[in-house]
Amino acid sequence: MEKETMTALAIFEIVVKSLTFVSIVIAAFSLWQSSKYNRRQWNFNAFTHYTKRYDDIMGEFPDQGYTLRFDLDHQILNNEVRIAVLKYLNMTSEEYYLWCNNYLDDKVWKIWMPEIKRTLQTPLFQREWQTLKGEFRSYKEFSDFVEQVQSEVVLFDQSKQVRRHRLLRIFDHGPRH
Repeated sequence: MEKETMTALAIFEIVVKSLTFVSIVIAAFSLWQSSKYNRRQWNFNAFTHYTKRYDDIMGEFPDQGYTLRFDLDHQILNNEVRIAVLKYLNMTSEEYYLWCNNYLDDKVWKIWMPEIKRTLQTPLFQREWQTLKGEFRSYKEFSDFVEQVQSEVVLFDQSKQVRRHRLLRIFDHGPRH
């Protein structure tokens, strides 16, 4: 009888250990899935938040101010324009920070980066950056990023811009931790 009890206890112990192991695996899988879902949700929220901010900032540019940003012959300059450019740069610095520190998924950054580059390379933003870059002294990485993006534009004459495309991937603009 004592031997049967020992065998039953050993079997019970094996079953309990197996169920514990299975429970741990299920809990770990659930935690991993939850983390993955939360990251996707956070990226979705960030994407919609910054898309709205982008729309709001673009709406603050004075009439034709944003559309004339590509025109080298037009000298748009007033306080409204400068403030709108500063708001755009602030928003872009936040997006850049989120991406550099792995809060923002590469897929989202890949969507935003071409428009960020296109905007930063316009004559308006190049001119305004010279005045506003002091506002970003405390964020050297972003200042370096803007300088790098703007240096990729080669001006051949006063009426046209030709972009020099590098063979670098879109992600080669900044440190990733």
